[in-house]
Amino acid sequence: MKQIVITSGKGGTGKTTVVSALARIVKSKILVDADVDAANLEIVTNPKLLGSEPYSEGLKAFIDTDKCIKCDICRQKCRFNAIIINDQGNYEVTDYSCEGCKVCELVCPVEAVSLNEFSSGLIKHSHTPFGNLWHGELFAGRDNSGKMVTHLRQKGKDEALDKKADWILIDGAPGIGCQVIASITGVDAAIAVAEPTLSAIHDMRRIIELTSNFKVPVGIVINKVDINPSLVLEIKDWARSMKLPILAEIPIDKRIVKFMIQRMSPIEIGDEFLTGLYESIWNNFLEIL
Repeated sequence: MKQIVITSGKGGTGKTTVVSALARIVKSKILVDADVDAANLEIVTNPKLLGSEPYSEGLKAFIDTDKCIKCDICRQKCRFNAIIINDQGNYEVTDYSCEGCKVCELVCPVEAVSLNEFSSGLIKHSHTPFGNLWHGELFAGRDNSGKMVTHLRQKGKDEALDKKADWILIDGAPGIGCQVIASITGVDAAIAVAEPTLSAIHDMRRIIELTSNFKVPVGIVINKVDINPSLVLEIKDWARSMKLPILAEIPIDKRIVKFMIQRMSPIEIGDEFLTGLYESIWNNFLEIL
């Protein structure tokens, strides 16, 4: 069983579109949506929820008003200004400001402060016509999503091993941040999706540098090649200098947008040439493994 992440340097390059097509093409796999801040693979895979569970990470402070003597020490020592005096004159912790550092708990002379786990999202397990999907929902204002990605990936790996699946396809988040690192760590190979714009090229180079630091082999898909042919040549020249394969060049096709709006992938268009381009992504990718 091999884990493959599809990633991109910036958002909007068509990464999830590529994943949705590969979900139809690749056999014997488990799907993982690792973009928990804005999970959208479920939109184009028609999932039926099998179950969900709350996801907790980190600690938040809680002040017991019955024990609190209003000495104000905790508020003075909190460097995040997370402790306030409410309209009733009681001390309370503002949930989104607290970092769980435990200073308030340590300085409280009457042990009125405790640190409790809090729910920061949901872990979802769904069935799709193209394989089971593990995806998450991170609640608004919550961070540290890299840990949630790691948790989702482990769930997907456990199921893949149990069902003897050959592949895990991971729809990674764009950029090079925490959840991207969590998406890439320990995978067998990566597919980087780029488009011929200056910002996308800049960010593509950053994500390639990140994958190389993890010694992950990577192939490049150039999406929307009609935008700027000269920048397509720049991407190809750079890829050649880096000895990175170009897996496919996907043209702009308004039908893709139309079908995605209808929660379908480019494969459902039924265009033999277009389907062949997405199949070539996978066939060419297998050669770099």
